[in-house]
Amino acid sequence: MAEVDRSRAFAKDVRRIVVKVGTAVVTGKQGRLALARLGAICEQLAALNSDGFEVILVSSGAVGLGRQRLRYRQLINSSFADLQKPQMELDGKVCAAVGQSSLMAYYETMFDKLDVTVAQMLVTDSNFSNKDFKKQLCETVKLMLKMKVIPVFNENDAISTRDAPYKDATGIFWDNDSLAALLSIELKADLLILLNDVEGLYTGPPSDPTSKLIHTYIKEKHKDEITFGDKSKVGRGGMTAKVESCS
Repeated sequence: MAEVDRSRAFAKDVRRIVVKVGTAVVTGKQGRLALARLGAICEQLAALNSDGFEVILVSSGAVGLGRQRLRYRQLINSSFADLQKPQMELDGKVCAAVGQSSLMAYYETMFDKLDVTVAQMLVTDSNFSNKDFKKQLCETVKLMLKMKVIPVFNENDAISTRDAPYKDATGIFWDNDSLAALLSIELKADLLILLNDVEGLYTGPPSDPTSKLIHTYIKEKHKDEITFGDKSKVGRGGMTAKVESCS
């Protein structure tokens, strides 16, 4: 316990926090919202906000929620004969547009019950190449935090022109993990927290019994010791993207 306390001694000086929740955290089975888990996270963020911390939330999940809603709509509007045919593949950008409203509706409802105001902030990769945009972003978020509003960021997938994978070094950010890291820099956050549905970073896939949990990742020490497994089935990044974002 003493070792853990020493490793987190820096937290006493933390005031501005960026918290990122991935699709695997936001959604449960069949792409629906994981209400209990997400509600608990909202309660903790509201408590931090009440205690004087400046909280910035980066949330995935819009594409998954939109896909679930559109599949349901597709099902009830189909005849028996239609269902015997191969189903049309749903466009990810349309799913993002449909799901974003559902995602924000939940956050607004939950945080309102906790007496906290939230604001939707959608950005694209190209926005961050504009100096005026970055300046205005900082000013707007600064005013929000002063009023104890929690900004909820997400990539605006519906209109984004970037479909490159995270390994493409030409992108300014490549998923919400790297977006959260970028926002932490631009907004001068003191702490970045990337929430996941596993205990932490392992030397190999968590399902492998020989994999060991890494308490504190040090790039020079651990980069050649890690074997990454498959990325999340519901999200874009996975643990690989989290390590890349923080390196």
